[in-house]
Amino acid sequence: MARTLRFHKGDILMQQGDVGEAAYLIQEGWLQVCRNHMGKRQLTSRLGPGEIAGELALTGASNKRTATVRALTDGSAEIIDRGSLIRLVNGPGNRLMPLLGALFSRLQSTLIDADKKVEAATPHYAVLHGVNNKAKRTLCNSSCCVSQLPWIFGAYINPVSVTELFSSRTMPDVRLPDESRKLREKHLVIEACREGGLQLRVINHGDYCMLDEERIGYGSTPDTIRLTPGRHEITFGQMGEPFIFAIEVPAA
Repeated sequence: MARTLRFHKGDILMQQGDVGEAAYLIQEGWLQVCRNHMGKRQLTSRLGPGEIAGELALTGASNKRTATVRALTDGSAEIIDRGSLIRLVNGPGNRLMPLLGALFSRLQSTLIDADKKVEAATPHYAVLHGVNNKAKRTLCNSSCCVSQLPWIFGAYINPVSVTELFSSRTMPDVRLPDESRKLREKHLVIEACREGGLQLRVINHGDYCMLDEERIGYGSTPDTIRLTPGRHEITFGQMGEPFIFAIEVPAA
């Protein structure tokens, strides 16, 4: 039976230099990874649902933590030590898929991060904010820039087969907690409009989707709507507990 670690904002899950033998597969919440190098503290990455922290402990290459991991929000993670890994390897293949998916994602993120050194200097298409607590947690309690198009809102769903593991799956830009099967890996998209500017496209509307209090992507209503310069509010997901985000589109 998998062990679950519940953590709270500010908790330190691992300290650089300490001995460690387990990795943490994040189920909910965000973690910050920092490394001290030559006496200077360096932020290396933020990890969210579906990603893994402390994976080197599983390889046997090092029994000491190479970075400090602190919780940025409340959340939970599955504890995976070498015993758990052996049981997963020897057990049904579908139980190993979430871990392999997280490891593949970690490798992909490492390669992508190497190309993001100039991200702060690149122009952005819009700025995204969380309005309610659920959306704020999804964005790690901070705003983010829509720096490339399309920009995807989607649930992270663990791969359940080798075919899915090796398919061209990419992480959504905004990872929605997979608490409802009505949320999909590609749920909503901010994309370029043919006439210029931006538009919001609804791929899966879930229970519902509203932009500026107008319902979109359901029945006879259109599934795309232009995002004019200014502030827009998007509400979607479950009726009783939706996600509410604000999208600020700059003037051309």
